[in-house]
Amino acid sequence: MPLSYVTLAPVPRISLIYFVSLVLVASACAPSPKRVVLLVDGTRRVVDTEQVTVQDVLREQNVALGDNDRVEPPVFAPMDRSATITVTRVQVTTETARQPIPFERKLVRDETFPESQMRVLQLGANGQIVITYTITMENGQETERRETAREIVIQPKNEILALGTLGSLSSVAVAGSVVYLANGNAWVMRNSSLDKRPLTSTGDLDGRAFSLSADGRYLLFSRAADSSSNALNTLWLMDTLVLGETPRALSVGDVLYTQLAGDARSIVYSTGEKTAGAPGWKAHNDLWLAPLATNEIGSTQTITLSPKMLWNPGMPAPYSWWGANFALAPDNRAIAYGFANELGFSEIGGASLAPRQAFKTFAPFRTYADWVWVPQVAWSPDSRFVVAAVHAPLDSPVVANDNPTFEIWALARDGSVRAPLAKQTGMWTAPAWSPPDAKGESQIAFGVALSPSDSERSRYALYVMDRDGGNKKQIFPTSTEDGLTVVQVAWAPSARQLIAVRDNDLWLYDFATARWSQLTANGASAVPRWGK
Repeated sequence: MPLSYVTLAPVPRISLIYFVSLVLVASACAPSPKRVVLLVDGTRRVVDTEQVTVQDVLREQNVALGDNDRVEPPVFAPMDRSATITVTRVQVTTETARQPIPFERKLVRDETFPESQMRVLQLGANGQIVITYTITMENGQETERRETAREIVIQPKNEILALGTLGSLSSVAVAGSVVYLANGNAWVMRNSSLDKRPLTSTGDLDGRAFSLSADGRYLLFSRAADSSSNALNTLWLMDTLVLGETPRALSVGDVLYTQLAGDARSIVYSTGEKTAGAPGWKAHNDLWLAPLATNEIGSTQTITLSPKMLWNPGMPAPYSWWGANFALAPDNRAIAYGFANELGFSEIGGASLAPRQAFKTFAPFRTYADWVWVPQVAWSPDSRFVVAAVHAPLDSPVVANDNPTFEIWALARDGSVRAPLAKQTGMWTAPAWSPPDAKGESQIAFGVALSPSDSERSRYALYVMDRDGGNKKQIFPTSTEDGLTVVQVAWAPSARQLIAVRDNDLWLYDFATARWSQLTANGASAVPRWGK
């Protein structure tokens, strides 16, 4: 067969260039392997991968991540040609630990046994607290331990030691009956400062109610409810003349204010409810009148009351959640009240509901705290006048709520008198009207802040003045003494003496001799009441 030749046509130059370009582009687009060092679970892996992101590499290598695990670089980061991926295993756990709460040692002074003797009134016991910690572990090693909760499961029980003070004071004659609070119990003193005895022994009187009948026989008081209870307190009545008398419970409780009528035939009271936040209660701002048969005391364990509502519950003033201060008139036919912005009274002898009649309104004082300033009110012995502290700003109304000016005003029940008796007294002045003396005249005891511009924290001097504001006289302190930390005063039925709380003890001032005499030595006396 003859040899034949095939002649190939020349390839165009532009087609050759196009072919080479396609090859190069295809080579560039093809994924190139990346070398990655993977540090996880205590191992070091070197892998070649064509994955794009860190998360893709971890999936390829079957590395599962926990909710708290940490990855560096982040899982969304693109992969470089060479990179190191570090996976840190993070575990968050909780752990509890029990720790003791050491009990405290409390020393009280007791006037029922001889001076300098020491007794153990209550043995101490440690409490217990459960502390919860949140623990962070990284790759099996603890890196953080943080306290996240505390719960007291057993309250500590304080050790109470009593130091005897009987015989440390001289005897002072005391006409009538004086009752007072000391270390959570009611005490009575008759005839002499050395003739005193406790009326209760439970140590749980809260001071909300502490009212004595005019003859000094019957005492109305309140006991704090157990901390686990939803109640605020319970109300009790007892005969102070009977030795070993058992108090009788009244069928009402949760009282923010209550007062026993001077003749002990009725009580008035206002209630509230326990709350979790400060101050621990919310006032109802109601008012009730309940007849009381004192001949039932001693015959029944619980005295059942049939109260009549005088005020509907409501919020009649700024800061009403705190409640009001009240004072029952000596004639038992009217009750004065003090809200944060108003003084007034209600007649209580007529219809079921007693309308409020305002004496005076004023700007409420802004405390910038979880407490409210409310004026204390006191009746004249003839039930015609009320004296009370008034927030009396003298500057621009714009800053009235912050102004520290307080005054004592006299306000007539019939509206004929509304006048200031003393100025720059401070917020805790607590005026108290005396019974009439032998001439039928009465005086007013009141405190005056030693630092009027900061009367909330100031100590107070104690003054007396005539009912019209004249003849003001300071009776405490002298130049070498500190002022009163709290103004609490009880007038003698004769008006010739008064008792004041000085450094947590009771002291008697005699107007004839202008001398003070110490009556108690327990360092915990408060709210004195003086009956015939």
